[in-house]
Amino acid sequence: SRARFVAGAAGLALIAAAAIAPSIAAPASTAKPIVVGAKNFSEQYILAELIAGRIAPRAVTLRTGLGSAVAFRALAANDVDIYVDYAGTLWTGILGHTDIPSRPRLLATLTRELRARYGVGVVGPLGFENAYVLAVRRDTAARFHLATIADLARAAPQLTLGADIEFLSRPEWAALDAAYHLPFHARKSFEPTFMYRALASGEADVISAFSSDGRIAAQDLVVLADPKGAIPSYDALLLVSPARARDHVLDAALRPLVGSIDVAAMRRANLLVDRDTAKLSPAAAARTLGEKPK
Repeated sequence: SRARFVAGAAGLALIAAAAIAPSIAAPASTAKPIVVGAKNFSEQYILAELIAGRIAPRAVTLRTGLGSAVAFRALAANDVDIYVDYAGTLWTGILGHTDIPSRPRLLATLTRELRARYGVGVVGPLGFENAYVLAVRRDTAARFHLATIADLARAAPQLTLGADIEFLSRPEWAALDAAYHLPFHARKSFEPTFMYRALASGEADVISAFSSDGRIAAQDLVVLADPKGAIPSYDALLLVSPARARDHVLDAALRPLVGSIDVAAMRRANLLVDRDTAKLSPAAAARTLGEKPK
């Protein structure tokens, strides 16, 4: 009968709907995780945790401990979706520029060229710089009358430079040496933590420090000025892969991080992870970003 036919058709429709429903809901649980990358030092681990927290509840995978060139290649190849890199590193190491324009022009050109060459999107600067700087103990600065890198050039033959593993092979070191001529008595490479310890113990007299490192204040180090502007700006930039560059939901989640972290806050967070005692995990340190100092 017609009534039975209608009832049967309605039943089949309900069964079909029930079968389809799981596949409609599936993307929420089976969607490909967003891969957040990080280089191999504390600040990067902290920022990766901060980003992961911002994009929750979307599934996230952390891929940490990457070398500088590896991190960018992974992003450009869509093997990493998001990570933080630094303007000066991208300008010289990735784009191959040797000039040092003003900060606004550098950031504008960098954003345009990363998109054009690699499809990489720049969400924006986080609000602080992590620039390479040369730093000395306060007693060394007093003994050799050091306030600038030009002063350091005169004393360099009597001093030992302690550098992080990458620094002496990077364009920044070549630019500094070309601008100031720094004939150090010796040059040694260290993991970052041991580099600061070498400075404290006297094994090194000068180090290639990082401007957002909390140990600069904790160890009362003197950062030497760069009057010739040999080092470009190093704004921390939030980057997304070509595949995620037009992900508007992701962009909306990340956008509040732009301009939200000043250098003092980043130094405090870094020190929580890098100090010798009562260390915090990168995830715990990330939760302090945005808090007012006590």
